[in-house]
Amino acid sequence: MEIHVVQPGETLYAIAGRYGADPGLLGAANGVPADGALAVGQTLVIQTVRTFHTVHPGDTLTGVARRYGLSLRELYRNNFWLGGGPAIQAGQTLVIEYAGEKLGSTYTNGYAYPFISRPLLSATLPYMSWLTPFTYGIDAQGSLLPLDDGALLAEARRLGTAPLMHLSTLTENDTFSSQRAAEVLTDASRRAALAGQIQETIREKGYQGLDVDFEYIPGALREAYAAFIRQLRGLLAPMGLPVIVALAPKTYAAQPGLLYEAHDYALLGAAADFVLLMTYGWQISAHTCIFRL
Repeated sequence: MEIHVVQPGETLYAIAGRYGADPGLLGAANGVPADGALAVGQTLVIQTVRTFHTVHPGDTLTGVARRYGLSLRELYRNNFWLGGGPAIQAGQTLVIEYAGEKLGSTYTNGYAYPFISRPLLSATLPYMSWLTPFTYGIDAQGSLLPLDDGALLAEARRLGTAPLMHLSTLTENDTFSSQRAAEVLTDASRRAALAGQIQETIREKGYQGLDVDFEYIPGALREAYAAFIRQLRGLLAPMGLPVIVALAPKTYAAQPGLLYEAHDYALLGAAADFVLLMTYGWQISAHTCIFRL
């Protein structure tokens, strides 16, 4: 892979010829408009295509993927300009394989509301390890609040992304409740009932793991929270599914505050399979996966 910085007077076709690249693929891979317009100083990623396929009448993406021994997910990854959609046209060029060695592998996860833009969802899913629909909350009786996640799960299955169930303390009023977290964590019967509902939901909907995100809970409940995570892990481990717990970004163990005190890194790290360290910035949030060894 090379990076080319556009100079005055350069055209897409000239740049493609310089690197021995297909101009159509080069433009598509870099989001160049159909008229080929470039801006001086614009950067173009140059990737060498090892194998490509020219679409013939009657071709489908599924058929092309099968012909070359690829998954549909891999074909979408090699041709991100398809946006995860099924439409292709005769004469169109598809990348089957790029030259060069892969640097390694990573895991990516993203949260999505049920009302997310479908084109955005479809375009992004091929690059994600997990999709986490947001969120299953807890009602006043300690039971799961429903989530309209059917469309998200169907698209995740189509594009080969594993769905994670997300459990939080969100209420029917779209607010996070410290009280409901405390009621569940201090009542064995409520914990057992909620855990059973979670297990049944995972089985019914095909979730591939659980992400637990209890925020703003009193520090006195740190041990109870870790015990609940262990309880959930005990239920899901026989199913071969992980339990992930989201942690607030503490800078030292005794950091005060409702967001931090019940997030005991040592206890929760031992109780869960993995943790997500949540980091926040102005108007954005990002989550980094930390794997427990």
